[in-house]
Amino acid sequence: MSKKPKLKNKGFTLVETLVAITILVVSIAGPITIASKGMSSAVFAKDQIVAFYLAQEAVEYIRNKRDENNINSDNWLTGLSDCIDENICTVDIQDSTISLCPSGVCPVLKYDDSDGFYNYSSGDNSNFTRSINIETFNVKEVAIKATLSWKTGVINKTFTVKEHIFDW
Repeated sequence: MSKKPKLKNKGFTLVETLVAITILVVSIAGPITIASKGMSSAVFAKDQIVAFYLAQEAVEYIRNKRDENNINSDNWLTGLSDCIDENICTVDIQDSTISLCPSGVCPVLKYDDSDGFYNYSSGDNSNFTRSINIETFNVKEVAIKATLSWKTGVINKTFTVKEHIFDW
């Protein structure tokens, strides 16, 4: 009688399979996590750049208003009284208007897809709220403070630009 050779099992054990699956999951989860953080950082950076430009836009508008007043031989702060000292206001560049914020809370800026501009009259609500304050130092100097606040995901952020201007 001949002996039959014993067949060896050529499969994986349960432990080997679990180890292989764990290594596979870890190797895939790492790059996905990095890509996710990269995307959220890119969105935050974009919002931060938009906030900077919106704040600078308001400062430039007020500076331009001061220059127009000087050209027209008006008081250099004419038209800016809604923003001076304790008051907080909005500046709508599209409509060339300065408005006092009701009860100190400024409305959200709207973004108009048709022209790509931010304003207060048309478009969809954006993430950004802009408030302007002008602090008087003396009869020849004021500080413009433009504050932008927005929410990226669950994080609330605020960005402030402050610039001093003078009566010529």
